[in-house]
Amino acid sequence: MNRISIISFILLLACSRLAAQSLQGIQENIVVKQFLAKHPVRLKSATGNPLLNLPFFEDFSGATVVPDPGKWADQHAFINDSYAFEPPSIGVATLDAIDEHGDVYALNDLPTSSDTLTSRGINLSAFTWPADTIRMSFFYQSGGKGEVPELKDSLLLEFYSPANDHWKRIWFACEDTVTPFQQVILEVPGLYYQNGFVFRFRNYTSLSARSVTGGEGAVSNADCWNIDYIMVNKLPVSTHEFIHDIALIEPPRYLLDFYESVPWLHLNDAQSITRNYLRYVFRNLQKNDIANLGRSYYARNLGNGYTEYAEEFYDNFVAEEIIRRNDPFFSPFARYDESEEGNVEVGGFLITPEYQYKQNDTAKVILHFKDYYAYDDGTPERGFGISGPSTSGALLAYRFRIYKADTLRAVDMFFNKARNHYNETLNFQLCVWKDDNGIPGELLYISPEEFSPAMEEGLTFKRYAINQDTNLLVTDTVVFVGWKQATEDWLNLGYDVNRDNVSRTFVNTSGEWFNPGNSLIPGSLMIRPVFGSKAVITGEPDIPETNSAVVMFPNPVSGMLYIKATGRRINKVLLYDVTGRMVPLPHGNVEFIDLSGVPSGIYQVVAVMEQDEIISQKIVVYH
Repeated sequence: MNRISIISFILLLACSRLAAQSLQGIQENIVVKQFLAKHPVRLKSATGNPLLNLPFFEDFSGATVVPDPGKWADQHAFINDSYAFEPPSIGVATLDAIDEHGDVYALNDLPTSSDTLTSRGINLSAFTWPADTIRMSFFYQSGGKGEVPELKDSLLLEFYSPANDHWKRIWFACEDTVTPFQQVILEVPGLYYQNGFVFRFRNYTSLSARSVTGGEGAVSNADCWNIDYIMVNKLPVSTHEFIHDIALIEPPRYLLDFYESVPWLHLNDAQSITRNYLRYVFRNLQKNDIANLGRSYYARNLGNGYTEYAEEFYDNFVAEEIIRRNDPFFSPFARYDESEEGNVEVGGFLITPEYQYKQNDTAKVILHFKDYYAYDDGTPERGFGISGPSTSGALLAYRFRIYKADTLRAVDMFFNKARNHYNETLNFQLCVWKDDNGIPGELLYISPEEFSPAMEEGLTFKRYAINQDTNLLVTDTVVFVGWKQATEDWLNLGYDVNRDNVSRTFVNTSGEWFNPGNSLIPGSLMIRPVFGSKAVITGEPDIPETNSAVVMFPNPVSGMLYIKATGRRINKVLLYDVTGRMVPLPHGNVEFIDLSGVPSGIYQVVAVMEQDEIISQKIVVYH
């Protein structure tokens, strides 16, 4: 079974100890709210907009959060690259039960018209039927990575006739499972060959029985439909069936192994999690062999603008529909200065023939390094909760690998809004545990006060501070953070389905810790431990990898690089640049190397141990 198609239901606690926790849809779209706060939408009046001409094309790869007003007359759909599963190209329009302001519609048991995606007027008056045949095609998906609709919910396509001032349903779909993207190709009837023709997608949503089962804190229904790659033109049907395009379908992911971010002050100590490859996922819409397709990337420090460009890789590919490729990535992320935080943009791109559409050939992500460790990408597709009889007092713990001894100051949590703000008055206590062979052990801290998910307008993560009288210096390599809830209701914690960290999630409802395992779809709780800030602990020894035979520091380095091996002998040390060329090193002590004369850049340090064992590490030389 496709893992995205697994739905987690709430069962009676008596049936299984795993049944107390579950996932639901979300009640608001905080990404939309943040965008609107910074970019107030100003739609032009319908009468002031010039009509569009054919061909019409939209794959949403160039839009952010809201539809492009140059093509679309409303702003209800959510433009994103996180809700769809294997789309035709990166970026889709998601229609759900959340309005253009980011709030849930007033749902009930009966299907209610919710989002719309309405085109601007198109001039079709220059065409005559049957001499001319205008075709429309699009791809759609039910559910994706969001909430799955029920059979009583639907997605509609409607056409508008200016002459009759009338909308007519042309096509519809009803699904209650996650589907792959399916293409629809249809002819536009001749009666719509008018000046000012408009089409729109519309969805109907209803209150889900799954949400009601979870209690008031979980009442939610997103009923997601994803739409992509819309074309309206006078071309033959074959051009819709075999599209001459090769498109990226995902942004760069997993650049820090299992983490999305680490504290900026810990970054140089966490070099072991920097990936040495970039993952490209692209779709072959032309459905034939691909000859000599190129890939490359750039990495840009948004603080100083410094940008690295990589070499290009070329390969031939057979006619697979979805292609995944890992290419070398030589841009380790490092803190070069005394700044308090950093932001790095990484963009992967395809090098395709000139005749192909270019906008969907590039996908990028910005890594934000602040004061927390994060598994999630900041966008919740679902909500997590523990509810049911006897779950008051239930414990939730989340495991984090820490790379530098530091003081735990707070825990950031993202809570979704529930209908009527129900969960904002539910209480919990903040908890921290030591590691006990991979599960929560000794309780290090429980907050003397109770907290709640109460949220201010526009707030995403809320910061819950450790009591100021408590000095939680974390010197172990692993720590658990979470809560003890004071309710049997669903707290509705944000859940990101684009990273799988279920193995780091632990629940205790009856005195024994257990991992939810397959009772949850893969994803990450939106909980982040916060380190440093006021009275930051400094001068403490860094925490090396427990399985590391050789430690090299500092990294980045501008002068002397120190190399330490515990209980081992290093025979020699070699240095290679990104092209694989050996860089001459001065002869002498293998425990420290003077790199002050080596040009700035990324290098591979290779330590040759006794019995010719090889241990290597990426470093950054920065002058």
